[in-house]
Amino acid sequence: MVMGDGIINSAAAPAPAAAASAQKKSRIWELDFIRGLCVALMIGDHFLYDLGFIFYGELQRHGHGLLWTLAEFARGFYWAHPLRLLGHFLVVGLFIAVCGISCSFSRSNAARGLKLLAVAAALTLATWGMDLLSGYQDFFIIRFGVLHMLSLSILLYAALQKLPPQLTAAIGLLLFAVGLYYFLQPPSTASLLLYCLLPAEGFYSADYFPLLPYCGLLLLGAAGGAKLYRRRVSLLPRAHGGRSFLWLGRHALLAYILHQPLLYGLLLAIMILFVR
Repeated sequence: MVMGDGIINSAAAPAPAAAASAQKKSRIWELDFIRGLCVALMIGDHFLYDLGFIFYGELQRHGHGLLWTLAEFARGFYWAHPLRLLGHFLVVGLFIAVCGISCSFSRSNAARGLKLLAVAAALTLATWGMDLLSGYQDFFIIRFGVLHMLSLSILLYAALQKLPPQLTAAIGLLLFAVGLYYFLQPPSTASLLLYCLLPAEGFYSADYFPLLPYCGLLLLGAAGGAKLYRRRVSLLPRAHGGRSFLWLGRHALLAYILHQPLLYGLLLAIMILFVR
């Protein structure tokens, strides 16, 4: 789930600001590619959610053809399928681990984490406003989503960054194990703090990523990045193609913020022009 250029994305090795072309060449392409692939899969997943749940009633009344077929597939088969759930956690875990690797390249993680936290707070306000304007209660609002989790995880890593990678990995593994336990046995609580920390029951957020177990994955990625990418160079030969994924990987934050409004607007226009 995940993200953007200059905030979460630090896949480039350090380079002078004036040498833009050199910086582009020094980017670690496989991290951009993996991040972009994860973002593309997220967009496809949310597209099927929109068809299967937001526009399903409209398509059921008036729809026919491909969109109606996709909506039935999304609602009746895809969304609750065990393979979709497994794929969701694998893609999310991979994305967060790559974000952690990127953090291991930066000396300004505290500033990056604070900037991203401000973006997350603005997103909460914007989605709360969407609920008010739409008349829906607690439908669009993102109280504690992936940006909130990543910003606080980056701030945590900034506090631990001077520790040996082995110790960072041990802390990450412990946090992941504790979070996984509570993910399998979520507590029931009315505490907002606990909602943000653990995958607790009774909490609604249109995008929900508690700190545990996910911040453990970021710490594990950061510890692995400090070891694997000590020379700040790509470990794989550059592959041909995949430019769309590379672009998405470099602009993941922008894609995350804009993709759902664009999908919603596109599908709404199709409903008005062709379905109704």
